[in-house]
Amino acid sequence: MFADGLMITRLGRDRLIPGPRGVRKIVDHKCSRGFTLFCCAFGSTQYLIDMNGMVVQAWAVTHSQLGEILPNGNLFVDNHSNWLEEITPAGQQVWKWEGHVHHDFHVGDDCVWTLAMKQPPAPLYPNFYEKNSAPEGMRNDVIYRVTRKGVVDWEFSFRDHIDDLREASGLTLPVRYRMMDSNGNLNPHKVPDWVHPNTVEVLPDSPAGRKDPRFRAGNILFSLRALDTIGVIDPDKNKIVWAWGLGILDGQHQPTMTPAGTILLFDNGTARGWSAVLEIDPITGKEVWRYENRADFYSAYRAGAQRLPNGNTLVAESDAARIFEVTSEKEIVWDYLNPFFDQTPGNQGLHVFRATRYTPEYAAPVFAARADEPVITVCDTDRRRLTTRGEALKYYLEGMGG
Repeated sequence: MFADGLMITRLGRDRLIPGPRGVRKIVDHKCSRGFTLFCCAFGSTQYLIDMNGMVVQAWAVTHSQLGEILPNGNLFVDNHSNWLEEITPAGQQVWKWEGHVHHDFHVGDDCVWTLAMKQPPAPLYPNFYEKNSAPEGMRNDVIYRVTRKGVVDWEFSFRDHIDDLREASGLTLPVRYRMMDSNGNLNPHKVPDWVHPNTVEVLPDSPAGRKDPRFRAGNILFSLRALDTIGVIDPDKNKIVWAWGLGILDGQHQPTMTPAGTILLFDNGTARGWSAVLEIDPITGKEVWRYENRADFYSAYRAGAQRLPNGNTLVAESDAARIFEVTSEKEIVWDYLNPFFDQTPGNQGLHVFRATRYTPEYAAPVFAARADEPVITVCDTDRRRLTTRGEALKYYLEGMGG
């Protein structure tokens, strides 16, 4: 993380939670009901579960951590570092774009914004690093806008906008950079992960955007974990127009604009040792809401948060393999531990990179797409045979209060 001009990456650690896995708590009348999508980090399956933890849909994926259900019921998903794709509920691939993608994407009506890393690495920015610790180059992290025809029609390089970043964030140069090895020693890193972007979101219309053009609809919200900074790009000006968090945040993830015009984010606390979910007014920089539990809430390197329709917040505490829903009064009303120890080489065990809750109405096309698939030997309590997947799923969901 970034403090006193020193940028350090430390090894993470899993927070183990004993006891049974799956849904551990549900306060039904206080929950924002729906279906939750998640994947083991770099895993082979994207799971959609109901409020009771039943898997109602699963997609086979490749080395994935982030998925998003589209309005048509298809899944848009990453293959970390290699491609983006769209998959139907039946598993058919209907779109693919290959590129060195990572961490996040935003799907628009006719294009996709994605984080990516260009090769080869970029040359050093003049005087960015102290001379006695300067590495050989810099990772060239970019945001691409990709059309549905697979054409990159806009590109934003963070390396080329360091002046914007310094002006907006208050970042001072030079920076010292070290990589923490497995023994806890500080070693130079040849091509440092100097910004580590982990979020890209095209801002919607919001009260903040109507008051301040920096947050207008169409601008792009980003997160730079290594610099403890979130910010906004105005693509028309091709410039970073707002940044916040330096000296406050610690390895954050998933800033997102809420309908109220605030920004919600997961502040990991990588260096300090405890996490928090923050909500801020981006115009004033003042904190609006916070959830923390220093004794029992910490994810050093991954995580996310989503504001739900009823005002609750869904939290992915990745390094604990935990997803939970908390009210504005900070009562936990739904608590789930990932039971899936993933199956593929290169996965991260039980980790959950992010989770998203969808309303029953939004998720309906997922189930409708496979409703006519045949099932065998499923009978209801009146011994009536249910012959399609749609009939069986409806019976199970209604009978188990899902």
